[in-house]
Amino acid sequence: MKRLILLVTISLSVLLAGAMTHAQTPTELAATLEVLDAGVEVLRVNTSNWLPIRLEAIVGVGDMIRTNQTGRARITFFENGTDTELLPNTTYQINRFEAIANSFTLEAEVVVGQTIQRLGRLLDANSNYTILTPGMTLVARGTVFRIRVEETKRSAMLVDEGAVDADTTDATANVPLGFGIRADFGGTLSDIVRATTFEQLDSALDGCPATITTPDDVTINVRIAPNRQAPIIGGLFAENITTLYGRTETTKWYRVLLDDGFGWILSSTATIGACAGLRLFPDDFPGEGAPVDDTPTDTPPPAETTPQAP
Repeated sequence: MKRLILLVTISLSVLLAGAMTHAQTPTELAATLEVLDAGVEVLRVNTSNWLPIRLEAIVGVGDMIRTNQTGRARITFFENGTDTELLPNTTYQINRFEAIANSFTLEAEVVVGQTIQRLGRLLDANSNYTILTPGMTLVARGTVFRIRVEETKRSAMLVDEGAVDADTTDATANVPLGFGIRADFGGTLSDIVRATTFEQLDSALDGCPATITTPDDVTINVRIAPNRQAPIIGGLFAENITTLYGRTETTKWYRVLLDDGFGWILSSTATIGACAGLRLFPDDFPGEGAPVDDTPTDTPPPAETTPQAP
């Protein structure tokens, strides 16, 4: 009888161990692809021919989806609002999509184009939602965000709800609602800037064309911060200032490029060209991290900039 009980106990232990091991095995999941506008194709994993999709299809790990210049598609991962919308001229691949118990792991890649990610469920500690781009890796938990990958592999991201972590090999940034970030292929993360469109993001980071005039042949003081008490770090002729990289909210100070860094000029005559908007800085912005040149000189400092400036 003791031997029988022992055998039954061992058998139950083996069965329970096997059941626990099986329960922890990831289950590969599939998603639904819906055509919103004609021009959508799928390349199935381990195949070489793109298949046109007319209405709907099931897509899974390893599949690649692309849209042409008119195509638009939605990939629904969960019915609670976790989906990705592919805009025209986009290529997207599902790398991982699996579940263990109530947690899941989703990793996808935006190869080129623009996508809108909606993550309708707040992930638990064991779930992961990761989007790869050539320039950076994006990790989200309960959010809505947009991605743009250009042909040059430069990658950009805007956050519409929640927050998203952006990572490169040497930096990490948490991007909040109403802000965006950008990274070149193999480059570093840009500053986090306020933007709701990619045009605004580009203007904030790349600057806007501008024209500045002065009454005489004088150089314009460049200061390390947007105030008259800030140290002067150089001077520029008005005709050499063709791009502005930001402005203060109300005090008419403008951010300019000086050598390898940035500085600030005061101008009431700046005319901004076609642009989605200059990057805004607070009036009390503390200044740039550029070194200050305190070397004495016999040459008097250049004049502060504009006719209206005292």
